[in-house]
Amino acid sequence: MKNIIVTLLYSLTSSCLLGQKDQLFIDRTPLNLALTMSIKEIAGSKEDSTYISHMLYLKKADGSLDSIRCGLKGRGNYRLQNCFFPPLWIKMKKGDIKGTIFEGNKKLKLVMPCDNAESHNDLILRESLCYRLYEVLTPYSFRTRLVNIDLTELRGKRRKNFQVKGILIEDLDEVADRFDAKELKEARINSLAMNDTGALRFDLFQFMIANTDWSKSYQHNSKLILHKTGYVSIPYDFDMSGLVDAPYAVVSVIGNEPLPISHVTERFYRGHCRSDNVTAFVRNEFIAKEEAFLAVPAELKGELPDKELAGIVEFLSEFFVIAKDDKQFHDEVIRNCRE
Repeated sequence: MKNIIVTLLYSLTSSCLLGQKDQLFIDRTPLNLALTMSIKEIAGSKEDSTYISHMLYLKKADGSLDSIRCGLKGRGNYRLQNCFFPPLWIKMKKGDIKGTIFEGNKKLKLVMPCDNAESHNDLILRESLCYRLYEVLTPYSFRTRLVNIDLTELRGKRRKNFQVKGILIEDLDEVADRFDAKELKEARINSLAMNDTGALRFDLFQFMIANTDWSKSYQHNSKLILHKTGYVSIPYDFDMSGLVDAPYAVVSVIGNEPLPISHVTERFYRGHCRSDNVTAFVRNEFIAKEEAFLAVPAELKGELPDKELAGIVEFLSEFFVIAKDDKQFHDEVIRNCRE
């Protein structure tokens, strides 16, 4: 109980800190960017310690462009190897971004669609909702910003243009700084050694969006920070979740054993068992935020069709049916938790 009270008080304090969000993340309006690059060159740069020099262009409200010198490098695993558009690291020098909307964010991740089909832009929008939903749940989350990218691909002497959606994601060190915490980039920590309420929030959230492609202990699609309340894991990369339902998404295989579901849109709880009082506390926390969760898809009104947004709300609502029913919650969550 003491751990719950400490976590609650710290969360309230952190929520106040979030009022000081920098310029890049306080606005939800998509940024308009332009970028020219060789996809082949970037895709092969992941293991290189040197960032490839580029110019990033930001379209301002008056239609003019701000040019910002930056370095690009490929990142990720599945999407880097299997997708047409590579996920990127963007690195900028402090002096180059002073006075711009990027000031204070010297390093950012950029997620782009897997393919150049219009439907894959929609998948980026759906994945952005997962980040926003986690922000509703807890301040221990990655802040994000949607972007519209006028992307020109260099193919030798030829050029090809694409209009793609993207997600800018803040770097882990910015998250850690926000909470006066330490980032643990390579550590492997037993999930049961993590802050119990934070870990259960993480696990139930993954269940809510029907995602099984993660590991807190091995930092697979998650990052770890350490501060006064203990170890806290922060999720990212939700393209394999049921809420996104990407055409390439597959059910996770854990320890060479497939999970007992046939499609990613089916929910399966992979979290560890927690004490009754911690479970009740976090369960009620989700239920209390139901209205806030269900309001998030409306942020994409005009970006996604109304019918699709309604389907997302319905998908999330199915989680709350489980959360609010004792028998269903026991059968779907408690009975499947790992000791």
